[in-house]
Amino acid sequence: MSICIPHFITLAPEARDIASCVSVATLVILAIVALNKPASINEGFLTPVALTTYSFGFILILIGLWQESLVALIAGVCFRSIGSRWIVVLAGISLCLLERRACMLCIASAFGLSYLLRIPFSFISYDVAIILLVSLIFVMYAACRPLALQVLSHMQTTTSAREASITEPASYLPFAHALFIAIFVFRIAYGFALSFESVDGTPQTTMLGIIPLGLLVVLALRKHQQRADILYEVAALLIVAGFLSIIVLYGRVDAFYSSIVNGCLFAGSECFEVLMWFALASIGARNMTNALAVLAWGRAASSFGLLCGATLGHWSNALPESLGTVALVSGVLFVFVAANLTVLKEFSFQGTIDGVQPVADALEAPPVDMVSSRALTAGCDEVAEVFRLTPREREILGMLAHGRNAPYIQDKLVLSRNTVKTHIQNIYAKLGVHSQQELIDVVEGFDKSH
Repeated sequence: MSICIPHFITLAPEARDIASCVSVATLVILAIVALNKPASINEGFLTPVALTTYSFGFILILIGLWQESLVALIAGVCFRSIGSRWIVVLAGISLCLLERRACMLCIASAFGLSYLLRIPFSFISYDVAIILLVSLIFVMYAACRPLALQVLSHMQTTTSAREASITEPASYLPFAHALFIAIFVFRIAYGFALSFESVDGTPQTTMLGIIPLGLLVVLALRKHQQRADILYEVAALLIVAGFLSIIVLYGRVDAFYSSIVNGCLFAGSECFEVLMWFALASIGARNMTNALAVLAWGRAASSFGLLCGATLGHWSNALPESLGTVALVSGVLFVFVAANLTVLKEFSFQGTIDGVQPVADALEAPPVDMVSSRALTAGCDEVAEVFRLTPREREILGMLAHGRNAPYIQDKLVLSRNTVKTHIQNIYAKLGVHSQQELIDVVEGFDKSH
């Protein structure tokens, strides 16, 4: 899409920001639907609509450029954003079925290919470039569809993530998790890098962004598993170096200044980008029921951070004095470092990935014979007495121990979702467990020991 920016940026500069807002809204809606109503997500309907919308968006952009129509341009970039988000999410969830090393190599290959494609795009005509851009999304969909369908099928045949998260909280990331905050913060830096000193809306990129791809390949090919936080640390250092370079070297117009500033900012941002894809895919692999919601919400945080960062970059470009620019850059750098030293101080990408407990099939009430049922009931009575559970907590404990899920408990006891969630949280806290399976193990352990 960047190839179109110079052609409409002077005619409709606000179109880019509007399209970003539409992109965020689309991803948020996808995440909420995937969390609450996964069965309503119909790939057979959504994909044709998305591809048609995407293609129609490009047609409107071309009409807008031809007629110099502001309305057509804004509508075109919005339709293009809406259509592309679904395909991007499908590509993300397809990575969930790949083994760790294959996932890393796939991400590195995709980013490497994007760099290689910049070479022929610089020599072909504008019309041919548009046709190729439209075609690429169809190619991407064809490549990811078989794996994505498997994830969607699994997601639609299990309890919704919203309900399952009540009894399996350790398997689901809340939308306020530090992972998404980290994505938002780092993408602000990327958005700033894209727009800072851009020329006619075109980012001043360098090929140094290929550095993180080499690092990712090295990590993937090593025999021993490496921490994903290596990419996180490298990304943070490169971004800080880029911002410091702006502060120290601002005002210079030689190639050395541009290569240092843009090289560091883009290398750090691309390093975080590949880390983000790997982290979201790895988390989705450990709990495919929640994969689409995690991918969509992560991409929403990314797009919103990108929008905020780009806005700051444009403000910086508009400042008439170099002192104002340096002050703004210093402020952005301060907030970035402060966020990493405070809000994200204890955060770890690898720790987050490993902390998501793998989920097999949803727990259903298994057939229990009379003897086993009596034994479980006795075990529940022992647990309730030892851990001083309330009568209502004892009642819910018994249902959980027999494999019942949250929706069943809500219907059986005529309680609200939040009430059941609070009771289960209290039970887990008293027993010191983090999942329904751990609770069952505790009850069975008491049954055997007593």
